[in-house]
Amino acid sequence: MSSSFFKCERGNTLTEFALCLPILIGVVLISADLYNINRMRGVMEQVSHNVASILVNQQEWKVESFDHLVEQVVEYPLNGEYELIVSKVNVDRSMDWLPIQRGGKDGICTNQSNDNQYIGQMPEENPDVNNASFLVVQLCRYSDDLVMNSGLLGSKILESMSINRLLYHSIVLDQTLSDEVGVDYE
Repeated sequence: MSSSFFKCERGNTLTEFALCLPILIGVVLISADLYNINRMRGVMEQVSHNVASILVNQQEWKVESFDHLVEQVVEYPLNGEYELIVSKVNVDRSMDWLPIQRGGKDGICTNQSNDNQYIGQMPEENPDVNNASFLVVQLCRYSDDLVMNSGLLGSKILESMSINRLLYHSIVLDQTLSDEVGVDYE
């Protein structure tokens, strides 16, 4: 009886391999999905920081240059539907205008403002200071097109936020951006 058991080892190996193959495929799929999601998170962090770094050094914003910046810095690396929200927030959490929104999707990002008041996190708060402002850049997208097997991980919202201090407290907006954010053109 023991000699017939050892003669069937090839069948046992094949059976074990057939049982382990779905597990191996699942591990590879999950690993690839997690890699793609984490890589995109890093890209989004870099993109939101780049947009904030460029905008905080400008005193005058024009819609053509703003849209060109979004096209060159945001759209190319993300290669998908996203939502970009740019807010000017004073140290006392007041907002001089409504956020500027760009992207193919609305409602992905969590709302960080209530009317003209910012409700999100701030790096520092001092209500006595009225000449300092921050630029908050929020970048969000779904992870659907990043994963090979969305059934394992499901759809997730990827969100990146960059907060930088503005070089100039007052920003001059052109006519189109002024109309978009609800302020009078100066």
